[in-house]
Amino acid sequence: MSRFSRPRAGAVLGTLVTLAAARAGFAHHSVAGEFDVHKKLSLVGIVSQVDWANPHIYVHLAVKDGHGGVTEWRLETVPVAMMRKAGLSKTKLLGNSETARVDAYPARDGTPHLGYLLMITYADGHHYQFAPDSPAPPAK
Repeated sequence: MSRFSRPRAGAVLGTLVTLAAARAGFAHHSVAGEFDVHKKLSLVGIVSQVDWANPHIYVHLAVKDGHGGVTEWRLETVPVAMMRKAGLSKTKLLGNSETARVDAYPARDGTPHLGYLLMITYADGHHYQFAPDSPAPPAK
């Protein structure tokens, strides 16, 4: 007779499947899992839209390219609850159609115009930092 009974084997298999699914779930919510944390990019543009929704807020940045066109960047950031706790709102992030500099991690898989927002600095110098290792805003 086998050392494992059918119910016990089922329990072991169920546990392994659960652990594998949990690992995938953690990877999905990992910034390093989706974005290249070894590269930073700086973008300058106007915040054109803020998708204020869970599970993550997305800030859209309209960036002028060298050919007179505009490229829309989609920048993921923290969840709504974290923004509210920090005292931020959709209106504050939108700014007043002023130019802003953004520091971000690019998408790990190379998806164009997608990044993770680290810090946004507006023309008047006020800024919001979303990650502890973001570079400090330039001194005025």
